[in-house]
Amino acid sequence: MNNIFLKNISALATKNPELSKVLQIYVPNNAPNLVQENGAYNFVYHDKYIHNRQNPLAEAKEVFSMATNEPVAIHIVYGIGLGYLFQVAALNSNGTVILYEPNLSILWAAFSLVDFSNEILKKNVYITATLDEVSEEIYKKSGTHNTPQMLSLPSQREFDPAGFENLVSKLQEIVGTYSLDLKYTRERFYPSLKMLIENIPHLMKETPLAKFKDIYKGKTAVIVSAGPTLDRNIETLKKHRDKYILFTVGTALKTLIANDIKPDFLCIIETYNSSKQVEGLDLSDVNFITEPYSNPALRNFKYKNTYSHISANTPVNHLWAELCGEHIEEYWSKGTVSYTALNCARLLGCSKIILVGQDLAYIGGQCYSKDSAYKDLSCEFNKENNRWEITAKDFEKFAAAISPSEDINIREQTALKRLTALNNSLYHVKGIDGTMLPTESVYAAFVTPLSQYAQHFNDRRYINTSLVGAQIDGFENLPLEEALKDSEPVGDITLKNNFKYDENLIKKNLEEKLSELKEGIQIIDEGFACIRNIQTELHRRKAVNTDILKTLKKLSLIYLELSGDFAGKSKMFDFISVAKKIDLDYEMKMMKDFSTTNVIRITDKILDYLADSRNRIGEIDILVKGTLYEGLNTKG
Repeated sequence: MNNIFLKNISALATKNPELSKVLQIYVPNNAPNLVQENGAYNFVYHDKYIHNRQNPLAEAKEVFSMATNEPVAIHIVYGIGLGYLFQVAALNSNGTVILYEPNLSILWAAFSLVDFSNEILKKNVYITATLDEVSEEIYKKSGTHNTPQMLSLPSQREFDPAGFENLVSKLQEIVGTYSLDLKYTRERFYPSLKMLIENIPHLMKETPLAKFKDIYKGKTAVIVSAGPTLDRNIETLKKHRDKYILFTVGTALKTLIANDIKPDFLCIIETYNSSKQVEGLDLSDVNFITEPYSNPALRNFKYKNTYSHISANTPVNHLWAELCGEHIEEYWSKGTVSYTALNCARLLGCSKIILVGQDLAYIGGQCYSKDSAYKDLSCEFNKENNRWEITAKDFEKFAAAISPSEDINIREQTALKRLTALNNSLYHVKGIDGTMLPTESVYAAFVTPLSQYAQHFNDRRYINTSLVGAQIDGFENLPLEEALKDSEPVGDITLKNNFKYDENLIKKNLEEKLSELKEGIQIIDEGFACIRNIQTELHRRKAVNTDILKTLKKLSLIYLELSGDFAGKSKMFDFISVAKKIDLDYEMKMMKDFSTTNVIRITDKILDYLADSRNRIGEIDILVKGTLYEGLNTKG
């Protein structure tokens, strides 16, 4: 090992110790050849030049110049070569640089020839060799306005077309998944917290599903979703109804009931009021599985029993786990109700799990089953616009199905918003037959998690009966009739358990969490005082001076204390403030100078954050006291 290699390895050990260890013992195979041409060094690999033969540095600068370069930028450099593009990005990027080099022979050779230690040690630079590492670094650095940008040399795309296409596909998936997570964080964190607190009196009577682990061992489960192919399987579902335990998602319920098929378990997990999915139906013989944070309106219907699926990847559920003392590691979820139903079937022990209507794509212009809540949606190719478009065949019916509001204008606005969102997120996935199918980006993002689930819990059979929808690796593709042919009658599926929560423990913990949350009021008031000082000084001085900058620095430290240390201490505060924090962090990163205009703008943004946090603390105070002194006493 030469000195250059050791310097690079030593620097890499501070950022990616595992990759550093791999490279130290790596024996290169077919390493690239170093050549000098036109006064510049280049790599030749498999008889191809990696860099431009005339001016590799100019090529690198041109590639980087085409990227957006802001503090929130994430520049993914695909391939290191001799490091021209990587060094240009590391030197000039105002955001984050992620080098992705999956070819260890090239990475080893580059590290042996060029000293990258200064670049590697920069705070905004990360070195990766796998797509999982790329994904992890993107998640660490992503925020509201982050869109990862891939920087690569023309030769790299020609040199490794399969790797390039794989990376592009993976990046789309990462960005889609992150967008879902970010949307959930911004739109649902606070509503989820409020609904959890409101639901606590009901939760006291809802047994956690894991208390029945493996009770259906050896049984067959069918999970019904509302995809178009559900209609094709109705008669087979009816014919073999005694051979399986039936789980259904809310959007497919009306299709089943319309065909005289009653599910054993209904799964709904939404925070929005989706009671339209079950309205007017007799569910007294149906078990209901839901999340602690799901909309309280869903609990107003009469079910046979209600069970909790406490998703471990949902932050608000960790708060519930702390309140009640439950372990939630086995409750796997990815934000889609069909995934939740899949985990329920596994938790209960089903050895064969069959998906019906899980198309994850729009089939033959149809978005959903003909009797589902969203049956009026269709997806057709618009030749004039040269694109696929989703429309509602009967807009009024669609609006009524999607919104419970009595106000027709609100219903229509909700429906229009939903249609716009669907069309803005149109995507394509690989179908079972190999063709590319139109779908919603959210559905496309669900394909990989379902596949990974089947591969992880590989001690049972997973079957997809769509046959014309998205390909889900890890699932057998079989007709429903064949999938059920060797299933035995289920028999009695009654769940019996004497589990009870410790109500006194929950009350005690809830009171402590509320007291902890209200400690933030004093910090917020200190922030208000700083803002008043800044506003007074600006009004008097008409310009930013040293005193104002000192007070602004103090205000920034108060914000960092609230959004950092205090939010880490109080989960409740994190839930009520994180949406505003995401936007405010972006504004602070983008602030380039302390002009009067910028100081006023950032002060107003922090004021909005503080005022909103203060108001929400008051709302949670009222909700918690209502639960403690009214709800638990009447429903516990």
